[in-house]
Amino acid sequence: MSIDQIKMVNFRSHERTALTFSPGVNVIWGENGSGKTSILEAIYLLSLGRSFKTSRALETINHNANETLVEGLFTINREHETICFAQSKEARRKIKINDVDVKARDLIGKNPIVLLSPEEQKITKGFPGDRRKYLDKLYATVSNKYLKTLTAYTRILKQRNALLKTEKTEPTLLVWDEQLAEAAVKVWSEKKELCQKFKFFLKEISKSYGQPGVSVILKTKQAPAEKKEIIEELKKAIKKDFLRKRTSVGPHTDGADFYYENQALKRYGSQGEHKISLILIKLAEYAFIKTETGKTPTLLLDDLFAKLDFERSDAVLALLEKKAQTIITNTDLVDIERHGIDLNKPENKQLHLERSCKN
Repeated sequence: MSIDQIKMVNFRSHERTALTFSPGVNVIWGENGSGKTSILEAIYLLSLGRSFKTSRALETINHNANETLVEGLFTINREHETICFAQSKEARRKIKINDVDVKARDLIGKNPIVLLSPEEQKITKGFPGDRRKYLDKLYATVSNKYLKTLTAYTRILKQRNALLKTEKTEPTLLVWDEQLAEAAVKVWSEKKELCQKFKFFLKEISKSYGQPGVSVILKTKQAPAEKKEIIEELKKAIKKDFLRKRTSVGPHTDGADFYYENQALKRYGSQGEHKISLILIKLAEYAFIKTETGKTPTLLLDDLFAKLDFERSDAVLALLEKKAQTIITNTDLVDIERHGIDLNKPENKQLHLERSCKN
């Protein structure tokens, strides 16, 4: 899989920008504020249906405009596919694949990408919910079955939470408890299998870098294995759920922690340990996606050299698969050349952005 072209109209600071990418290493360089990260954000948007910088798509609209449009041309198994994302201030977002309306979840796993950016540091530094969302997104990318199971579970969960907010009587919840418990069993079962596979890749990547102590542990609070057990847990929590107006039992409360050298990274990790752990997690994500789907993800590396010292950034580039399409943002080409990336090769390309972003 690769992205060949992208067009942005009134997206962030890009009033009208069109770029063509090579299948190898693409270096987008320019001074801060020239819109480099916004290009990665646009590619991410076309791949997952949402931004990695904001949960509100309206924020991506240029402040001088009323709507934004992002369109990308992708190559999948030698066939071309156009994906379009449109958002206006007056209407809901619209997503199309080859001019056919689709939902955001229809994009997941279609054109996989792996993003390494400062925003992703919340995976190791953030709340348990940040890690849960990351893992759910990853598992949904490699397994359409898991995506469907999780979507069904989330739909039932919303219904139950709506009833809790209307303060209906307990018997009213019983029907939803049955459905929620059944869906929860499926989510936990599939998640457990996918988690074990991901842990294998993280372990192997850590070995190749020389840091075998990095490991991922998924804590599910000793989740009940059977439907009847989950129903009992839901009954026990009913008073608390009515008080808080939300469901407190189920996969949506799962926790996940990353460990570095057998210590909890979030609590004990240094800045350097957080940085290298995130890199290893992302490289494991890349290997996991490629193996499970047969698709080669596009790597999006935002400001890589500014965040890592020479040795660590060089190790990252050494671990990258040479045939993977990679898009790197940087303020200049000095670091690129120091790391031995030959932009004169036909498969590589440099793209220079001026601060005005009018390309």
